[in-house]
Amino acid sequence: MNRYEMLYDGAPVETTVDREGENFVVTVENHTYRFRPLSRDLYAVDVDGRRVVVAAAFGKDACFIDIESHLLEIREASDEGFAGSAGDHAAVKDKVFAPMPGKIVKIMANVGDEVKEKQPLVIVEAMKMENQVNCRAAGRVKAVNFKAGDQVDTETPIIELEIPEGV
Repeated sequence: MNRYEMLYDGAPVETTVDREGENFVVTVENHTYRFRPLSRDLYAVDVDGRRVVVAAAFGKDACFIDIESHLLEIREASDEGFAGSAGDHAAVKDKVFAPMPGKIVKIMANVGDEVKEKQPLVIVEAMKMENQVNCRAAGRVKAVNFKAGDQVDTETPIIELEIPEGV
């Protein structure tokens, strides 16, 4: 059993990942999911009695999984958790980062716009799937550093916000 940390919607969750032949068995809390390969980056997974096709990308230090627009980041467990990694951005509320390297499809905010928590701000395409990136806190957009069509990594903020104190 290999213990990993998973970042789900910005929150760390402990999980285990094991391999059974070609399949990956992922256990999150009391739920077990079997990932059966369909092609190079696509897997079939049964979720709540439904078969779902998910995309997975394996990076140097993490695996990114897109399940019906919910992005999961899985990496080896460490004492520091996600600190110092791309997942560390989950704690940053005043910047919006791409969840994985990709191409910006759409930016839904302009400098000066007031935005709400969980408001969709950016669509990033990676692994032939579009990922919606939501705002983590209410505030005002102070910078938009990219435009549609630009390539992005996980280290450079796409949008920067001014957040009122106490939020």
